[in-house]
Amino acid sequence: MIDKFGRKVNYLRLSVTDRCDLRCSYCMPKKNSKLYPKSEILSLDALKRITKVLINLGIKKIRVTGGEPLIRKDINQFLDFISSLKCQGLEEVLITTNGTQLKRYAKKISDLGIKKINVSLDSLNSKKFKFLTNGGNLTDVLDGIYEAKKYKLDLKINTVLLKDFNENEILKMVKWCADYNFKQTFIEVMPVGKVDLQRSNQFLPVSSAKEKIKKAFGLYPICFKTNGPSRYYQTEKLNNIIGFISPLTNNFCSTCNRIRVTSNGILYPCLGDNGSTNLIDLLKFDDNKLYQKIRHVIFNKPEKHFFTADDKTYINNRYMNTTGGWWNLGKLDS
Repeated sequence: MIDKFGRKVNYLRLSVTDRCDLRCSYCMPKKNSKLYPKSEILSLDALKRITKVLINLGIKKIRVTGGEPLIRKDINQFLDFISSLKCQGLEEVLITTNGTQLKRYAKKISDLGIKKINVSLDSLNSKKFKFLTNGGNLTDVLDGIYEAKKYKLDLKINTVLLKDFNENEILKMVKWCADYNFKQTFIEVMPVGKVDLQRSNQFLPVSSAKEKIKKAFGLYPICFKTNGPSRYYQTEKLNNIIGFISPLTNNFCSTCNRIRVTSNGILYPCLGDNGSTNLIDLLKFDDNKLYQKIRHVIFNKPEKHFFTADDKTYINNRYMNTTGGWWNLGKLDS
């Protein structure tokens, strides 16, 4: 599928639930979860149909997200199904998780041939982790990460940069990832969903992280690329690769190749735009008309988002748990 700006769209981030067993405070307010009614969450059959339709239209890579995808009750059946589609045009299946359930699912994921797992982890300090996630246990996440490593899964640690919270842990996390040979990405906090804290007070640009890492370990840009938005660097002293995602200070919209589907079937061509299409409404059409309508939506994918860190621009009708962003939030209730 090609949009009107010539970008080839072949990457789907598919949210299978908006629930989660952590509640990260920078993602949404504690008392306003906006979780979908259970009756609106896509059934396993609907997930399968949407997945097959989008693969037939040219999607080559699917990242399974949430909320926390591994707490969905029938996640085993869905992972079985989606893994079987590799012989039907799908080239890669990936998972983004908060890591709390990885100890339980690492072997299953490995047995299915799913190789790449992104784990959201913003602190290696157990007290700070508990505070940030409103009660989460860092040990559970680390146990899951080490279990996944035992099964030779390709792990990448995603860390959201938070001013005056984890900026003093940047070097510690770089060294930890290097010691365990984990890939790593630092991400600027994004204004999706109005939370209790001011975004401007949370915002820390990736340039700040780069400066710290360069001073401590040496840092230089490399040509390493994936289908994602990271710009990659390598440290001189540790020889590890680090990605930086800067949706606010240096966006990646010109090369964006992805779309997102929420756990209730809403297709968002752009994370930073409110434009959306209800796929459940479209599933009643025959395949030809269905494909035509989805192609039209993708063709009109917005050119770019307009995020800023000044609390004046944010997506206020949803939170990151709904569109399978880089963070996981909500509550265990699926």
